[in-house]
Amino acid sequence: MPNYRDDHDRFAHTAVAAAAEPGLELPPLARNRRLAVFGGTFDPVHCGHVSLANFLIQSEKADEVMFVPALHPPHKDEEMVVSSEHRLAMLQLVIEDNPAFSYSDIELQRTDSKSYTIDTLSILGKIYPGDQLFFLMGMDCLSTLHTWHRADELANSSNFIIYPRPGVRMPYYAELLPYFGEHNSQKLLSSVLSGPDVPTWDISSTDLRNACRRGGDLSAYLPPRVWQYIQEHKLYQ
Repeated sequence: MPNYRDDHDRFAHTAVAAAAEPGLELPPLARNRRLAVFGGTFDPVHCGHVSLANFLIQSEKADEVMFVPALHPPHKDEEMVVSSEHRLAMLQLVIEDNPAFSYSDIELQRTDSKSYTIDTLSILGKIYPGDQLFFLMGMDCLSTLHTWHRADELANSSNFIIYPRPGVRMPYYAELLPYFGEHNSQKLLSSVLSGPDVPTWDISSTDLRNACRRGGDLSAYLPPRVWQYIQEHKLYQ
């Protein structure tokens, strides 16, 4: 990991030299690495997840995307269909093909409690103190964020990247205001990705699992190695 303190010290020394010697170019000031934390069940990980992560890297909104599979997401009622080992193995196949992707099994290690986002981000912040963390979530999550564990504290202490979902409208400022106040409501809304290049998908892991049970061909919706893994291990049958 780069030593950002040393970078800033070198910049300060060069700034003094520049003042004494007009015309001397200053080096760019080092910035913190931007780490997008992508939480979800990933049961299975599909092309929508991958295309969004690629977009963040290519558009320079993040330097790395970390996939964090959940053990027991408290805001979802559905049970995971396959084991955490299989879900993690499928993520690893995706990550091997994308050097700017990574994963953490931090939530899978919790065997006695549900996965709370604020706890996960707090731990990751201590593991990566030199990085600027962004929690990546869908517009559907923003609409229900006020119901999450310690939601006001989460909104206050975290950075966000929020991606649009088909059929899900952006909440109005007045809808967020009672839960998050002026500053955090504005921060959440300004974190929403916009523009024609932002990838969206109208598929869900639940739909893919159901299609797989019916014998459907999911090769158009899943990374090739993930689809091969599902077939080899007879998942979602």
